[in-house]
Amino acid sequence: MKAKLLLISSFAVIAATGCKENGTKEIVKTEIAVEKNNQQPLDKTSTSSKESALKIEGDRVIIPNFKIEVNLSDKAVELLQKNKESIIASLFFYGDVADENSLPADIKKELGPNGLKLLVYDKEKVNVTQSNELEITHLSFPKKLYDALSDKDIYVNINVFSGRRVFKDNVLDMEFYDSKFNEIISHSGFINLNGRLLAENKN
Repeated sequence: MKAKLLLISSFAVIAATGCKENGTKEIVKTEIAVEKNNQQPLDKTSTSSKESALKIEGDRVIIPNFKIEVNLSDKAVELLQKNKESIIASLFFYGDVADENSLPADIKKELGPNGLKLLVYDKEKVNVTQSNELEITHLSFPKKLYDALSDKDIYVNINVFSGRRVFKDNVLDMEFYDSKFNEIISHSGFINLNGRLLAENKN
């Protein structure tokens, strides 16, 4: 399956672990909506490992820790800080299946336009600065979903938007990532996404 373009624009929060020392919050969510954005590819001069970085522990598949760095323009930082608005990195992990019709009912219900949904996860940073490092840790998904994949090299879609604590709508125009997760791990478990205000595009 080719990588798809999507932006998480509305969601239902089902769990929050609370604020971390660096002003970040972890949220798990369930609903997604599709919208186009600007893809940020990794440097293709480096080849990702053929061996999956995922680890199986009992009935869970463990996703290795990695980091997202969100760099914002001066105007974006000024507006977000002035209004005490947060940013959210939204992650959607998914994969390919060979035959949808052969899947059991509890697996089939996780199918969507992008393939089999493995995990949807949000990380929020409240104290926004120009360079914002978000550590993504302690993620896992059910092994039964992993077993249903025809290709064990899973995908991840990462979008960043303003947290809607103050502004009703997203105010950021951000790069995003939508490709194989192993490509991030092969780049030292790090991805950089840059952005600015949507209003800056009009100038």
